[in-house]
Amino acid sequence: MKLEKFKEKNNKKIGILIFTICCILLIAGVYLYSSFAIYEQNQNFNVINGTVEDPGDLYFAFYVDDVISKTMPSKESIYVLDTEKSSCTNGAIPSLDEDTWSIVVENLTTTHTKCTLYFTQSITKQIIAQLDTTGACPSVNEDGTVQVTSAESENGYLCSAPDDYGTSYYYRGNVTNNYVSFAGYYWRILRINGDGSIRMIYDGTSAHVNGEESTDRQISENTYNFSYSDNAYIGYMVGTTGASTYEETHSNLRDSTSKNVLDNWYRSNITNQSLSSYIADTLFCNDRSFAISNTGTGYGTSVTRYRGYETGYDRHPSLYCTQQNDRFTVSSNGIGNGALTYPIGLITIDEAYLAGGYNLTNQQYYLYTGNAFWTMTPFSFDGSYANIRYVYSNGGTDGTSGISNSYGLRPVINLKANSLRSGDGTMENPFSI
Repeated sequence: MKLEKFKEKNNKKIGILIFTICCILLIAGVYLYSSFAIYEQNQNFNVINGTVEDPGDLYFAFYVDDVISKTMPSKESIYVLDTEKSSCTNGAIPSLDEDTWSIVVENLTTTHTKCTLYFTQSITKQIIAQLDTTGACPSVNEDGTVQVTSAESENGYLCSAPDDYGTSYYYRGNVTNNYVSFAGYYWRILRINGDGSIRMIYDGTSAHVNGEESTDRQISENTYNFSYSDNAYIGYMVGTTGASTYEETHSNLRDSTSKNVLDNWYRSNITNQSLSSYIADTLFCNDRSFAISNTGTGYGTSVTRYRGYETGYDRHPSLYCTQQNDRFTVSSNGIGNGALTYPIGLITIDEAYLAGGYNLTNQQYYLYTGNAFWTMTPFSFDGSYANIRYVYSNGGTDGTSGISNSYGLRPVINLKANSLRSGDGTMENPFSI
């Protein structure tokens, strides 16, 4: 009889193995569930350049002020999508369409994609919420012009008027909460443009209080243009001199002196400092449309009055720029002329009036520097000289000068919408990106 070693059935080991497998599956299930538990499946979204057959397999997680939320903020709230923090898996790119208030997902090429969306309080929306409702702002006429009838030196508030993009919100008067620190300089916000971009004017290497006289609040003093003896020279860019048509005269062929100086400044302080991504391509208006009282042709040496001849006198200021050829932009986007190399320009006389200026001394509104400075608003060609509007050293806005005189240049740029991230706009705590 052959003896064999007794082998006990391994039921206990099998049970342990099964239990271990179940635990692993449970842990994996919990992990997968938790991975998607904070995500809401959403089938109502926009897909750009996507190839997904089942677009419903897309999940969103919402964070509001870094706190998880089951829903995204409403359009009426002060929140906007923080595109720098927000992201999606599988290489997809999220953004927010603020008109329809819906999430747009680009480069969606696979299912089971998760998007983590961070919403932060918008400084731009907080600014717009300060819109004056007491009736202190100048009224807006049916044609969009603004009924400015006096200077504003004592009070400071936010007003609104239409522009070429929508509704613009502009600062007026003795404003103390529109300071911005950007590119190593201080700026003052002129307005929130209708496209949401933030229009601001240079105000120095340090913060200056309203009423302070300082040449630090301009980058240089220059003539407006390199010559003066033709209608062409009233342009921010110069067309053909001695031409026989208005179109040739104002065809934007050569840079003015002021544009050259501003372009060089922009290249050194914005482009070379890798800050161009913060700048919006929002138009600058060099309004060469005719005054109502004009009888000239606008070319050669014809005596011609431009719209700026009457602005503030017989014509109310406006944020519209009526001619596309005068809307200076970098790209030809349907609104602008695409003639600029860099998105930089000067203030208009209309903006100076809205900011609180008028045809008399005003040393307390935020544009006053104690120095005369150019606008980019044409006044006239008087038969011998091209003339441009400028702001007087006393803050008055009725200045008119031949372009061979030298006045201050104060760059104007537009920050992209919602690019301001911190600060309260005061001198001590300016807005910053």
